[in-house]
Formats: sequence, structure tokens, C-alpha cells
Amino acid sequence: MKALYIIFAILTTLSIAIAYIVKDDYYYLPYPNAIEYLLAFLILLLTAILALWPAHRLRKVALGVTSAIILWVVVFGMNFLFEWHPLNLSFPFTKSQSFEVSHEPYPWPTTTPASAGYHKADITHFLQEIENWDRLRALVVIKDGRLFLEKYQKDATKYSAFNVHSVTKSILSALTGLAIQEGYIPSEHDKVLRYFPEYRNGASAPAKANITVAHLLAMRGGFAGWDGPQSAQQVLLQEEVSDTNTGQEFKYFTGSQMVLSAMLTKASNTTTKAFAEEKLFKPLGISCGFWRKVDGYYAGGDETYFTARDLARFGELYLNKGQVDGVQLLDSSWVAKSFTNYTAKSKAFRTLDCYQEVGYGYSWWLLEHQGKPVYTARGKGGEYILILPEQNAVAVILQEWNLQKDFKKENGYICELLSLLTSENTAKIAAQE
Repeated sequence: MKALYIIFAILTTLSIAIAYIVKDDYYYLPYPNAIEYLLAFLILLLTAILALWPAHRLRKVALGVTSAIILWVVVFGMNFLFEWHPLNLSFPFTKSQSFEVSHEPYPWPTTTPASAGYHKADITHFLQEIENWDRLRALVVIKDGRLFLEKYQKDATKYSAFNVHSVTKSILSALTGLAIQEGYIPSEHDKVLRYFPEYRNGASAPAKANITVAHLLAMRGGFAGWDGPQSAQQVLLQEEVSDTNTGQEFKYFTGSQMVLSAMLTKASNTTTKAFAEEKLFKPLGISCGFWRKVDGYYAGGDETYFTARDLARFGELYLNKGQVDGVQLLDSSWVAKSFTNYTAKSKAFRTLDCYQEVGYGYSWWLLEHQGKPVYTARGKGGEYILILPEQNAVAVILQEWNLQKDFKKENGYICELLSLLTSENTAKIAAQE
């Protein structure tokens, strides 16, 4: 009997250790809450195998179930403490890896497609077509400050918050602008390393001495490594930097925004999340469903959860050049800088069916569709905020990132949406219908 207790004690301890390592270090993997289900299943499977032998069968079952329960309780507690992922995140391998928020998403005033300048039949046809958009979970379109198109699929609702991944970068860009506006950071030309005296003597510190806030925002920091889940400490101590590329070449690097979040925390003497809630989310009337911590700082480059309606409200802030309900929340000059192209040419920029990637601003992608500008914040799982200034419109697309992508098909739907929203006939339609 003593051996059984030892076996299950070791098994429980080992499972907790594995869960901690996976959740803390490999948060970028799909289904962040899958590891506890997998480990609990393995514990119960081993219990079932041991129970095939009749000796002490009930005790084995009791120990196995207890071990699984202890695993769950400890992992839940660690998740609450370390803020790894939403506590009420849906089961892994389900239709949508999301959760329902407790707050009311932004209450947009609504209008009809005709009043927004579109043929109802065109909108209806498009909505029917995207029934086959397998990964789509939410689509919201705002024009002239009113919601005229809203669709949810696969059991998602307006309360469903999804991981928006790199859309977080554009949100952090706004927070950086607000920090400069409020005097916490002198300007975007401020040197980054001065906020991290603890890392100034690192092996690669001299090469990083000239990196500025602007370099990080525009993805021109000169980092030589691959784009991955680096923490601020890893970036500042371990990542190599090319002196000749700093400020000269575009290279997408999520670690840049991880450093910016840590820098914002130090400059404002509060967490990035608390700063965002006070200076950005509350004035906008929105909430972040969840924000993950990475090594003590809230992630700057990914791992925030939002509803589609709340994201659209953030997009409208940029559409309106920083104004919210007639109040200048974010300086219009910062919006202009965010939409300025700092990299005229790069091998990383692509032509994708109906639009081209023509540049990158302060954590915003600059696109061109039929000769007209489109500004977008986007995440790796197919999450988009599309800002169409000439149409005075904002579109938000949320997709389930854990599922297999069909980029050509999905991008085709995005092109169809862009074509629909930019139709030259829309101005005449409202008067006709």
C-alpha cells in the first residue's frame, strides 16, 4: 500500500510541474488549457490500468481520482495567480476557444444597410456566403458611428471574447501614445535601454543602446532573431541586434512590444493593464476580457481577449483621429504617426489577391485596396481591425485560430467584404432604397 501512495504522490507532483512549465513557457501553443485535461486523463488512464489487478482496487481508484483533483485545484490556483489564460476559457478542441465576458460589450447604435449606403440584397448575399467561412466567429462593421452588420457563428455571441493575438500590438501603440501625451515618456525618440538599468551591462547592451521607442513600434529595432514568444528580459539580454539594421530595416518581431509593455510599466509606475483600463478602455466604454502576464509584465505583443464590439470601438478611435464622443482622447498627431509608413519597401510585404501590404506604421499595417488606403491591426489567428477612412467605416473580424487555416479561401472573403464596403455606388443607394 505504501508503494501506491508513493506512486500517486510522484505522479501528482510530476504532473503539476509539467503543467507549470507548459503554461508558463509555452503559452503560444494552441489550446492553453489543454495540458491539465491531458494530464488528468493520463492519471485516470494509469489508474484504470492499475485497477485491472484486483488487489486494493478501490484504494487505487480513490488515489487516482484524488490525484486528478489535486492536479486541477493546484493548476487552477496557479492560473489565477500567474494570469496565464481566462479561468472560464471554453474546453479545448471545441468549436471556439473563447469565453463569455460578464460585462456588456459596447452598445453600438444600429442602422440598416440601406441607411448605411448599401443594398440590403448585397449584404444578405454576403452573409449567406460566409456561412461557409469555417473559422469565422464574429464579424462587425461600423459606418458613420453606427453598427449595420453583425454576425456570429459556431455558437459565438456578442459576449464571446477571443484571443486577438497581435492586434494587441496596435493597442499597445495607443497606450504608448497616451504615455507620451501624459508625460510618462518624453517622446517616441526616447532611448529604451535607459528604462532598464538592470540590463545595461548585458552582453549585447552596447548594440541596443540606440534603440528607441519609435524603432520598436515600427518594427525597425534591428533584432536578428526570429519572431517568437520572447519576454522583455530575453529580448534585452539574449536577442542579438544588428547595428546596421537598427532604424533601417523592417523585421516583424513580437519581442519589441514585450519590451514596450515593460517600459510602460516602469515609466508609469503601474501595470500596463491598469494604465490601459484608466487611460484607454474606460474612456472608450470597453473592457479587456483578459490580458496575460509573461514574466511579471502584461504581454505587449499578443495574448489579450476582446469581444468584436469592443474592438470596433477601439478601431473607431483611430478612424476619428483620436476623438471619442467629441473629446480628443488620443492626440491626432499620434494617429497620423501611427498611419505613417516608415518602411517604403520590404521583402516581407505581400500582394494578397485584392490588396497590397504597402508599409508599416506604429504597429499598424498599411494596406492599399483599389488605390485606397486601409489600415489594419491583425493577429496571427486571423483577427482583424480594418479601418477604411474614405468610407468612414471600421470592420472587425475574429476567427478561431486553433483550427486549420484556409488562407486563400478566408482572404477571398475579406476581399469580398472590402469590395462591398468600398463600392462606388454606395453613396447613391441610401436615397434609392
